[in-house]
Amino acid sequence: MTQAKVRTKAKIYLTCFPGGFSNGDVIGQALAEDGEALASHLSSNESWAKHDMGLTSDWKHDAYAEHYPDGYELVWIDDPSTDSRWQAALTLNRANHKEPE
Repeated sequence: MTQAKVRTKAKIYLTCFPGGFSNGDVIGQALAEDGEALASHLSSNESWAKHDMGLTSDWKHDAYAEHYPDGYELVWIDDPSTDSRWQAALTLNRANHKEPE
């Protein structure tokens, strides 16, 4: 009996960071697992960032599908500073987009 190979969808990691504004706005970010930055959005709080970044809506999905036309999975990252998946994608982003010497 042969086992079928299970194909996993590409991951797009979503998170938000404090916007540095006095009213509590946050900046949402979408980072593909291959390190490509896909989208960002200024939102009034984390709940709205989840909507604005497409986790709980269809916002930004055109950009995500353009990058991963064979499908993707959105993953919310609560703490990007300690999440190994976000950190791995960020490392790839930095390697792929080094400043010219």
